[in-house]
Amino acid sequence: MTDMPPTPWEMIAERRRKRIVWGLWLATWLLLLAGLVNRAFWGHVVLFSGLHAVLFFALFRFHVEPFPVQVRIAYFALVAVGTYVPYMAILMYLTILGLATNLFMGYCPLARTVFLFPWNREESFSLDLLRRVFFSPPVAGRFKPKPH
Repeated sequence: MTDMPPTPWEMIAERRRKRIVWGLWLATWLLLLAGLVNRAFWGHVVLFSGLHAVLFFALFRFHVEPFPVQVRIAYFALVAVGTYVPYMAILMYLTILGLATNLFMGYCPLARTVFLFPWNREESFSLDLLRRVFFSPPVAGRFKPKPH
């Protein structure tokens, strides 16, 4: 079995990847904040988030298995529902708060939620797992809770 060559994302220096990710999420958050003044900006959030997801899908060779791709697809779905489904605007307020905690404290509630999808975890779903997932301190890189 041969080793797979690095993905386009892996060929970017780590420090630059971090800046790219932070900048994309910051731009998204600023559009979300603009949507508090004029909800038309939330349509731009959906478009930008869709492009963000497609970019990461391409950078990971069009595979949905990589965790960063899953997080961006989930985020896109969340803001699309929050923007276009009646009475679901509360999701936009939650994304404003969640993205702020990610940007400024390193705690990403969405990544922790995506971790709980059955294909992303190695242990059975339990209250202990939920506690460890949501009450673990922020981590750099892909989220993984501490073992029990």
